[in-house]
Amino acid sequence: MRRIYGLLTLLLLPVFWVGLLWLSIKQPGYRKHFSRRLGWNLPTPEPSSKQRVWIHAVSVGETLAIAPLVEMLLNSRSDCDVLVTSTTPTGVQQVQRLFDDRVQSTWFPFDSRGAITRFLNHWQPCVLILVETELWPELIHQCDSRGIKTLLLNARLSERSCKRYGRLGRLVRDAVESFDHIACQHVSDAQHFQALGVSANHLSVAGSLKFDMPKLELEQQRDKLALDLGTRGSGRPILLAASTHSGEDLLVLNAFLKVRKKHPSALLWLAPRHPKRCDAILALITAAKLTAITRSSGHTMGDSTEILLIDTLGELPAFMGLASAVFVGGSLVDHGGHNPLEALVFGKPVISGQFTTNFANVYHALEAENLVTVIDNENALAEALSQSLTLECRERYSLEGPRFVDQHRGALKAQYAVVETALNHSQLLQSAAHQPPVK
Repeated sequence: MRRIYGLLTLLLLPVFWVGLLWLSIKQPGYRKHFSRRLGWNLPTPEPSSKQRVWIHAVSVGETLAIAPLVEMLLNSRSDCDVLVTSTTPTGVQQVQRLFDDRVQSTWFPFDSRGAITRFLNHWQPCVLILVETELWPELIHQCDSRGIKTLLLNARLSERSCKRYGRLGRLVRDAVESFDHIACQHVSDAQHFQALGVSANHLSVAGSLKFDMPKLELEQQRDKLALDLGTRGSGRPILLAASTHSGEDLLVLNAFLKVRKKHPSALLWLAPRHPKRCDAILALITAAKLTAITRSSGHTMGDSTEILLIDTLGELPAFMGLASAVFVGGSLVDHGGHNPLEALVFGKPVISGQFTTNFANVYHALEAENLVTVIDNENALAEALSQSLTLECRERYSLEGPRFVDQHRGALKAQYAVVETALNHSQLLQSAAHQPPVK
């Protein structure tokens, strides 16, 4: 089966190349360093005798989730270098913003035999850490054959994904069985991995790293943003539509128009998941006879400002800390939703659509504790936004939101222990390999 997969990756390489060119029309970053995705022209690592830990975080969400663990690794293991790879330009930007030159970074290689071989020969990691649901058969096979410890952290696997992967038979079964350890977010995730063939000895339920946000750092970012924005808009109800996708922006704008009938001074902060869509959103705003300024323009919000279009990266959590209520996008269209916890850590009311499969267990827990309002159309969204501005609602969330996040913390410590075990074991193997033979 793996040979068939290897042949398919070679046949699909031109399709992969054309796909990147297509994506680069709106995001030129996809066109950069294409050869690096094939394992050629990789950046030269500085000479070092340290162990190298390779962490792959696909894009922005995965990078933010793994960031506390990367920080812990950088602070605790001076004997290690860290390499972080990304798949998207926004992921690359997030890595640079968070870690600068403290880590080495490059693009994730195409999962073909040649690309993976060249990549591993060049970087020679001792441990590979994949995040959430990254299953790359060729990569995992080569790491296993080279004795590179392979971990899947913050792992999640929905029932639908489990069935889809199950149809691939031995290809996926061999891959998941090769992991040295899989640290799952929830019991259901562990059960799904077991259904694919993973031994219980290689599984643990550690919780989600998304709960282990550095609260003090987030509060500092919020306070810095507040100073940057100034006092304009203070005292006004601020509604934040976070990480919206195509198809949601018009619903948000229409809901905002309805909210303003009850709250005329309300201000909308609109943050699309992909800033490249901002031109299209500005056209929708103009058609709705509303006015907007963009965050990147540097213009100051005034009393007459109706919408701030957030077209920057890395600031969304800070904006959540200043908002009155947060609608979490990717949930009114079938995208699977986004992380609601950054709003809750600041005690903000959370509103979501029904499509939340990416964070199903989190949303189930929130619904059980009445800490999310789930809606399915613009009228329900308008009503939920208006209700979230009531004093009773805001006071309840300010107490219960942070409490919910705090009671689920602990995944960082548990998952870092998995990394420590892998590093120490790898170190022992390397030491044994360099011992002179016993005469």
